[in-house]
Amino acid sequence: MKKGRMQTFCTPGYGAVLVMGKIRKLAVIICLCAVFLAGCGGVRVPDVVNTPTVAVGREGDITVWQIGDFGKSYYDLAELDSMARKEAAEYNAEKGRETAVSVEKVESLEGGRVAVVYLFDNWESCSGFGEETLFYGEVKEAAVNGFSGADTVMKSVKDDSVLDGGLLGQSYGEYLLVTDMKADIYCGRKVVYISQGASVNEDGSIRPPEEDGFVYILMK
Repeated sequence: MKKGRMQTFCTPGYGAVLVMGKIRKLAVIICLCAVFLAGCGGVRVPDVVNTPTVAVGREGDITVWQIGDFGKSYYDLAELDSMARKEAAEYNAEKGRETAVSVEKVESLEGGRVAVVYLFDNWESCSGFGEETLFYGEVKEAAVNGFSGADTVMKSVKDDSVLDGGLLGQSYGEYLLVTDMKADIYCGRKVVYISQGASVNEDGSIRPPEEDGFVYILMK
């Protein structure tokens, strides 16, 4: 898989979390924690979450919250902020676009934790910046990009009934999100079907399966 600036590390109690590749050198230990969030890109997110989080807006803008537990002897907040923004600037220069990725904020949280929040202009930027994959677009576009979902069992979020006809039988107006990120996923569009093994949290976000692989989310 492609080399990127975000890598996945196992975390007890959840599976895996996204962290910056170079930040790893600062001996980052990822943990679960609560982060106060606001709405982004038309996505309704809760005031508090305790898991890694990804929010995908209706028009495809993406926000990724990364939470790290940094020992005081291992980091300097200003250094972390500078590093994150430098990597974002380098990626934008590679792509020839100033808005491919930006760092919304890097801030200290209670208990010595740190939050790094990244904004991506589309799914290509998000996938290109990190080692994980994320696609968002119409079903016909998903097939063109290798995510036909032909062998994926999709279940209704309403009653667990199986999607009849498969993803390829859906109208072109429906949207699909496909990712292997291990994070709670908030969607700006109405979720109607999710792939087998995924689940719906109480707040409506989607939690992917613990095992490796892609989660498919069909939206209207």
